Amino acid sequence: MWTVNLIWSCPMRIILVMALLWQYLGVASLAGVLVMLLIMPITTKLASTSHKLQKKQMGWKDSRLRQMGEILSGIKVLKLFAWETAFMRSISSIREKEAVTLRKLAFVNGTITFLWICAPFLIAISSFVTFVLIDEANILDPSTAFVSLTLFNTLRTNMAFIPQLVAEVAQSRVSFKRVTDFLLSEELEGRSPDINTNDSNAIEIDGGTFCWTNEEPPFLRDISLSVRQGSLVAVVGPVGAGKSALFSAILGEMHAAEGTVRIMKGCRLAYVSQQAWIQNATLRQNILFVKPMERTQYDLTLSRCCLKPDLKILPGGDLTEIGEKGVNLSGGQKQRVSLARAVYQDADIYLLDDPLSAVDSHVGAHIFKHVIGPNGALSNKTRILATHDISVLPDVDKIYVMSGGKILESGSYRELMNQKGEFARFIEENRKKQDEDDEDSSPEANENEDKTTKRMSSEDLKALMKRTGSRLSRSISRTISVEESEKKKAQFIENEKMEIGHVKASIFWTYFRYATLHLTLFFMLGFAAYKCFEIGSNVWLSQWSSDEPLPDGSQNVPLRNMRMGIYGLLGLGQGISTLIATIIMAVASTRASIRFHKSMLWSVLRSPMAFFDTTPLGRVLNRFGKDINTVDVGIPARLQSVVTLIIAIIGSLVVIITTHPIFIAIMIPLSVVYAFIQIFYMTTSRQVRRLQSITVSPVLSFFSETVQGSSTIRAFGSQYEFIQRQNKHMDTNCRTFFTSTTLNRWLGVRLQFLGNTVVFITALLSVAQRNVYSPAIVGLTLSYALSVTENLANFVRTWTMVENQMVSVERIYEYSHLASEASWKTESINLDLNRWPSKGAITFRNYKMRYRAGMELVLRGINVDILPGQKVGVVGRTGAGKSSLALALFRIVEPTEGTIFIDGIDTSVLGLHDLRTKITIIPQDPVVFSGTLRINLDPLEEHSDEDLWRAIEQSHLKSFVLSIEAGLDYQVSEGGENLRICTPEIPEKLLNSTFPF
Repeated sequence: MWTVNLIWSCPMRIILVMALLWQYLGVASLAGVLVMLLIMPITTKLASTSHKLQKKQMGWKDSRLRQMGEILSGIKVLKLFAWETAFMRSISSIREKEAVTLRKLAFVNGTITFLWICAPFLIAISSFVTFVLIDEANILDPSTAFVSLTLFNTLRTNMAFIPQLVAEVAQSRVSFKRVTDFLLSEELEGRSPDINTNDSNAIEIDGGTFCWTNEEPPFLRDISLSVRQGSLVAVVGPVGAGKSALFSAILGEMHAAEGTVRIMKGCRLAYVSQQAWIQNATLRQNILFVKPMERTQYDLTLSRCCLKPDLKILPGGDLTEIGEKGVNLSGGQKQRVSLARAVYQDADIYLLDDPLSAVDSHVGAHIFKHVIGPNGALSNKTRILATHDISVLPDVDKIYVMSGGKILESGSYRELMNQKGEFARFIEENRKKQDEDDEDSSPEANENEDKTTKRMSSEDLKALMKRTGSRLSRSISRTISVEESEKKKAQFIENEKMEIGHVKASIFWTYFRYATLHLTLFFMLGFAAYKCFEIGSNVWLSQWSSDEPLPDGSQNVPLRNMRMGIYGLLGLGQGISTLIATIIMAVASTRASIRFHKSMLWSVLRSPMAFFDTTPLGRVLNRFGKDINTVDVGIPARLQSVVTLIIAIIGSLVVIITTHPIFIAIMIPLSVVYAFIQIFYMTTSRQVRRLQSITVSPVLSFFSETVQGSSTIRAFGSQYEFIQRQNKHMDTNCRTFFTSTTLNRWLGVRLQFLGNTVVFITALLSVAQRNVYSPAIVGLTLSYALSVTENLANFVRTWTMVENQMVSVERIYEYSHLASEASWKTESINLDLNRWPSKGAITFRNYKMRYRAGMELVLRGINVDILPGQKVGVVGRTGAGKSSLALALFRIVEPTEGTIFIDGIDTSVLGLHDLRTKITIIPQDPVVFSGTLRINLDPLEEHSDEDLWRAIEQSHLKSFVLSIEAGLDYQVSEGGENLRICTPEIPEKLLNSTFPF
């Protein structure tokens, strides 16, 4: 933020300097103004190019972070299918394009830097040359030369900020434009339902036609319904009928092209989404939501939603941290927590989108009886229930039958069955499907029923899991009680680590090594050469100004011309050395940022699932976003400034000490004071920077979580509470920025005093030794003493920024060396992987497993033999260990003890890629990535179009894909939202359609 003042102060200082130059050089100073006017259009054009490249780079960055967010959200699926390398290639491809843009941007900014470094010298030489040429009587004496030189140094200092200002203004313009576009985008306020004046109906829709956006065709057509206050209404229909979309229309999440939605005045809504939205908080906080604790109501809610038994399993009871996206709960538990949240809010209208789909049948029956049904806790509330469970339909007051985005029938259960229309066919189809499932799931190999071990093939297990869906594929990870204090047991998310003390030298060494050492050396030599040329030109100017005129009083023209020529060559050397050093820096820094990103990406993708279960998404994205951007843009510019300032300070001190050797004695105590100020400031500032990095992670995590649950939050009318919570996170982060700004002001005052002391002592020594040194040498010394003040202040501030920004390298380095999973490829045995497995025999021998060190076992001495060709069902209540068995097969969690054999091969000796690509699973939670349908179906690009279409047909999606104009090249939006518009089930089926190959 301190650069904001430079936007107006730099131009003002430049104008004042030019005015003072007019006073000393007269009309000759106009030559300098002409040089500036010639340089301005060039830099303006380069600034425009920089702005365009900045915008392009931020676009690539957004694309990379968006895909990275999708990968982290679906990391479980990536590991189960061994897709890490495919998605790493995809991210790296985007990163490469971003790096190309960064390199171009660095070259453009380097050219701007070259021009502005050359500008003061070009202004100086043009002014001096014009001064001595326009009038033979004009003599370049020391007073004129060195006052002008001091002004030129001031001009150089202010012009040096111009490239940085141009870059930051360009970046700000891009950011402001993006924020403006977002703020001007369509809001949901205009979609809020109208007030219903009918006292008997809680909800009414008259002739409603709804679409997701104004640009898309209507998805719901001719919707008319009325829900009486206190009634229970069911909405049924096949997959993709529009049931979830109807709820979205009632909530105002869809655009009403025609008709109106009216809700009874004063009625509060509660919404249970089909995909349960869970906050990264304790179970209690998820249920309470924004309502204060009322113990009696809270306990009743837990009992009615069957959560009491789960509290005994969870290590901290209802104070257990659930983890991001409910990773610490099974699918059924998440759905029951979501339902409990709605029940506890004591709303007037409940929209329940298939809340019983993820729970066991007996649990679903209990919840319907005690919560949703005619005699349940919500019996006096208005309830709209979307469901596929036909067993509950006789108990509802009214049923709406949907298909293809329309309401086809409505009435009571008896009325609709007597009509023998669409509803009757729906009931018959569901009954047939249940009968078929019962036949398929009946044991076919029952001869050894009394044995303790059952046998099945992995291929049949997949088929059985596909038929029974989520009931046999629940949670992937959950918390097991540990023998610690209740408070520690309840904690699931690990606190973010923060280093203490200075940034280690090894971090700097790592950065320079990634940038390549020889390029780093050449970069430093380039700026050292620049400073040598600069000092040389100033010394040459001092000699020029000391030249005596000829005896007749005229100038020595040949000597004058020689002085001007060499002065010009020295200035040209400054510009060329700066340009070379800047280009080398651009190449080196881009190389370092690419290597850091690649190293961290592979390390994160190869981390075990325990890392992702205990690390919030925002924390990881912060590394790939803010920290990588610091390495891309911030560190190169600051390092360049630091090197330039170090060389400038050394050069200035060399000039002063050469003139006044006694200054060494004075410099020692000044150096001690300077070192004390620097150490004190840097120690504090460094920790503040680390706090800034840590406090920004909760901002990102909470924001991401809020966006995902925005429909639920708006349904409950809790926007204000969540805005306040986000504001608290923002306030915490902003406190660190305020502290940082205050520290900068503290530093500025002390260094200004120290620099002025250097100038005062230098001037005092010059007066005391006025008979020893010529006025030219004294003027040269004072001009460098004046520059020391600002250079010292800028060095400490800039070096602190470098060290603060090196915290980002430190954080990236930490994530580049995370604990990794087992070996990726099989190395220790001789096995033909093309023929393994050939039978599908699975054997568990004394298998024990725990999720993390310190936790209790979740699988205890499992001994199971599964013969080839058999189908076996795995049943048990929540937390029994069903999913843990699946995780064990894929080695998502490594065994504590025991072995698993597949076709006689110990899976622990196989590489993870070889193991996971040879077996498969149908995950409970669908994951769809942005990109084409083809990439979602076949991320590894191993199958032909014929294979893809065969898989689509087997998944009963052929008609849907054929209806899309782009077919397999259809672009799927982030999270598969444009597929969920069609049906919430489609992403899951699209994902599942990769498995029949």
